[in-house]
Amino acid sequence: MQTRNEALYNLAQENEIFVFFRYLPRVAYAVCKNDSLWRGVGAKPALLYDVAMNLSIKQYFGRSLRRSMGLIRLMKRAFWLDFRVLCFKTLDNYLNNALMKPYLDEIVRLTASPLKYVEKYFATDKTGERTHTRSSWYMIRCSKEVRKRDHLNVHITVGCCLHPVVAFTALVEKGKDNVVFRRHVQQVARDFVAQVHTGDSVYLSRENCTAVEEVNAKPRFHLKKGLTKKPKGHPAWKRMLNSAEQNPELYDREYHTRSNVESTNKAKKQKFGDYVLCKNDAAKEQESQLTWCAYNFSVLSRALYELDIEPIDW
Repeated sequence: MQTRNEALYNLAQENEIFVFFRYLPRVAYAVCKNDSLWRGVGAKPALLYDVAMNLSIKQYFGRSLRRSMGLIRLMKRAFWLDFRVLCFKTLDNYLNNALMKPYLDEIVRLTASPLKYVEKYFATDKTGERTHTRSSWYMIRCSKEVRKRDHLNVHITVGCCLHPVVAFTALVEKGKDNVVFRRHVQQVARDFVAQVHTGDSVYLSRENCTAVEEVNAKPRFHLKKGLTKKPKGHPAWKRMLNSAEQNPELYDREYHTRSNVESTNKAKKQKFGDYVLCKNDAAKEQESQLTWCAYNFSVLSRALYELDIEPIDW
C-alpha cells in the first residue's frame, strides 16, 4: 500500500473550494452552452448555464434554496463569476424538471474524464440516502402511521485509485440493480479502459459477467455458496468461477478493490451529508446527483495537487 503524501493531501483539502469555483464555470458551460428548455411557447426561460451554476453552488454548501440565495450572490462576487442569480422558485422548478437529468449526467462524466489514464479498476455499489418523506400509500392502505422514512437508492460506479464517480443512477423505487449495473458498464467503457469491474452479490448474475467481458474487463463479484458453473449461454460466468477456483488469492485481491467504493460512499457522506431535502421524486434524484457532482470536484482537487493532473479537454 502506497503511503499518502500528507503535505499534498493537506493542500488538496485546503484549496478544494478554490478548485471547485475555478472549474465549475468551465464544466457548466461545456455541458450547457447557451441551451435552454424553451420550446417556442411563452416567455423564454433561464439559460441552463445559469441554472447549473446556481444549483451547483447551492448543493456544494448543502443549504436550502431560500437560504442559499445570499450565499450564491456572495460567491459570485468573491470569485468574479459571470452568471445570473435566479429566483429560488425558478431553481425549485428546474430541480423538479426531469429534463435536467441528461445535463447532470454529462457533468458527472466530464468531472471524471480527466482521470481516464489513471483509473483501470472500477467498482459498483448501491447506497441509501435519507429523505424527509414517508410512504403515504402504505399509511392509507394499512390505516397506520409510519415512522420510518423513505430512502433514495443510489447506484454509483467509481474508479478505485482517486475514487471519482464515473457513473451515477438514483432511483426512488427499489429493484433494477442488474439493469443499472449493465448501463454503468457501458458508461465506463465510453471514457475509460477498464481492466477489472467489481460488485457485491447484489450484482452477481451471468448477464452482468457477459456485459463486463464485452468491454474487455474481468468481472469480479462476491461469490455465494452453491453456485454452479453452467454457463447457460454466458461463458464469461464459467470463466469467472474457474478463475476463483484456480487462483483464489488473485481473485480475492482483485475483488477486494471493491472496498474503494465503500470508502467513496463514506467520504461523500462525511463531506456533503447523506440526506436530500426535496420531496418530489424527480427533485430527490437530481438533488442527490448534484451532491455527487460536487464530490467529483473534490476529487479533481486531489488530482491537481497530488498527481499534477489538470483538465484540458474542457
